[in-house]
Amino acid sequence: MKNSLFLLSALCLVQFPLHAQVTVVAPTAAPADVVVVRPAIVMHRQLSMAPKVVVVTQPPQPAVRTTKTTTVVETVGQPSRVYNPERSVVIVEDQGQRRELPYVTLPVLFVKGTAKLLDDESRAALQQVADVILAVSKTEPNSVYDIEGHTSTDGKAAANMELSAARAKSVYDVLTKTYGVPTSSLSAHGYGETFPMYPKGTEAEMQLDRRVLVVRTK
Repeated sequence: MKNSLFLLSALCLVQFPLHAQVTVVAPTAAPADVVVVRPAIVMHRQLSMAPKVVVVTQPPQPAVRTTKTTTVVETVGQPSRVYNPERSVVIVEDQGQRRELPYVTLPVLFVKGTAKLLDDESRAALQQVADVILAVSKTEPNSVYDIEGHTSTDGKAAANMELSAARAKSVYDVLTKTYGVPTSSLSAHGYGETFPMYPKGTEAEMQLDRRVLVVRTK
């Protein structure tokens, strides 16, 4: 009996290793209401919006302040133009009528000082915008888009005007000749340094002014 009690006491003092049970839980799927918005979807949504016409019945009000600098340039004989980057619209006002033209900024780059596309990514971006324009045109055959070339204030104004026009024409040519966008749906203009968002900005800011826009005009 004493031996049995001694053996039981010895067993109670022995430390047996403990093995924790680990349960691996698979990650839950993303909620059904989470939507990944791709650039093509945003581009399609913006360019499928028809221009909005507002009749101005009171004197023009000062431009709404935005988080980015927007420059309004009054040119004699030309409508005033305000670029609102937050809403991605160009506000054109002329003879008591205000038009809001939706636009997208093309993610294209050019060889410095030229109108030659820099890389394959820029060409892919143009194919993407061509696909969007062609898709919108199927349901809205009368839609029209203008390719706008812009530069920073760096350099001479005359050279910037010429360069911006050449780049707009380069984009126009690729969209029509390579990707089949009808010429009746497009136009192209160069604005040079007339409408900078950062007229006295840093080099990084001025880089944003060297841009090409696709503006829906009709």
